[in-house]
Formats: sequence, C-alpha cells, structure tokens
Amino acid sequence: MKGIIKVLIILLISSFAYAGVVINEINFYPQVWIELYNTSPYVMHLDDYYLITPSGEHSLDNVSIEPNSYILLSKDCIVSQKDVQINLELSNSGGFAILVNNNHVIDFVNWGVLSDEWKNSYPYLWDDAPMANTNLSRIPDGHDTDSPEDFKNTEHPTPLSPNAPMGLDPVSWSRIKALFRDAHKRM
Repeated sequence: MKGIIKVLIILLISSFAYAGVVINEINFYPQVWIELYNTSPYVMHLDDYYLITPSGEHSLDNVSIEPNSYILLSKDCIVSQKDVQINLELSNSGGFAILVNNNHVIDFVNWGVLSDEWKNSYPYLWDDAPMANTNLSRIPDGHDTDSPEDFKNTEHPTPLSPNAPMGLDPVSWSRIKALFRDAHKRM
C-alpha cells in the first residue's frame, strides 16, 4: 500500500512540475504580444490548441515550443524565428487570454474590468483580476497557481527571456536567480 501511495505522490508532483505550456507574459505597448512558455522537458506540439481573447479564437496548429522555451503570439513580427502571427488585439484597460486544448482550459489570465461586449469571455474565470499598465508577467516564469497573484505588473517587457520583478532589470534578475539556483550544489 505504501508503494502505491508513493507512486501516486510522485505522479502528482511530476504533473505540477511539468505542467506544460502556460501564458507567461503579456505586453500591451508599444507592441502587443503574448508570450507562451513551455515548462516541460519535452517539445510541446500545439495542434488542437487555441488562444481565446476578446478579439476572437486563434488556432495554434503547426506551432511547437522547445523544452523550457518561449514563443510570441503577435500581430506584427517582433522576433521573426520565434513569432507566431495571429490577429491579436488587446487593451490594458481590460481583457483576457485563455489557452485551450481539446475544449479544456489549460491556462488563463484576465486583467482590468470585465466587459459585457466580449463574446468569448469565460466570466466564471474572472476573480480579482489585476489592473495592467504596459506589461503583465509571471514571476517566476511558468509559476502557475491559477490565481491572479501569478501575474505582476512589470516595467520592462522581456520577450523570449526570463521575467524580472518590478524595479530589477532582466539581466540583474537572471544573475540573482542563477546564484540561488546553484546554491544546493555548493552545500
């Protein structure tokens, strides 16, 4: 019996540790884009995935993300080799992004004020949504508790790079994370 419980706990922890693809960052100005991050150690093929926003549903067929890597979804090409062009329109006054696979919500974020005009919204997901300035980021990258606290307003967009907390530039934040990431090796 103990062995079965141990296996179940390992499987449960593994499913949290390798959640798959998450919405990791959203930028509103001057360019509009959504960054997806693959938290798993496997290539993720996004066939049968789509992104729902106030501007519509956007298919992600024929898109894949390398392990522990990012892609950008944008209307205009920002970083050519890692961009997926979709008709993306977002407003920092209010909106949402919902990542869906086979009609199951995989990840979501909403911000600002819910509008009755949005035909694609999932009102039951709206709960204490943060207000947005120019950028919303998960800190740390990929951290997903299905809570509005997962996303923070940040000053510096970090397309295709690790997100940095408010007040720190991305390079400094990366150095701080590297110090702590390798601390267990020094003990």
